[in-house]
Amino acid sequence: MTDAVAELESLRHEVASLVKLIAPWIGMDEMQARYDVTGRTLLDMEKRGDIPKRVRGRWLREEVMVWEKRA
Repeated sequence: MTDAVAELESLRHEVASLVKLIAPWIGMDEMQARYDVTGRTLLDMEKRGDIPKRVRGRWLREEVMVWEKRA
């Protein structure tokens, strides 16, 4: 039974990761993890124009990916 539970947990984690990849929006927590920075640093980066601007508190994944390719 333990193996089944571990496998189920692994599948849940994999599905959550895939959903993040296809979701059109990126939240603050994902952006912080993506660039390994604090929320304050992320906001400062946004003010300086180091990253795209948020829309309604989130970043559009496509804009972030285009920006990353240019950087």
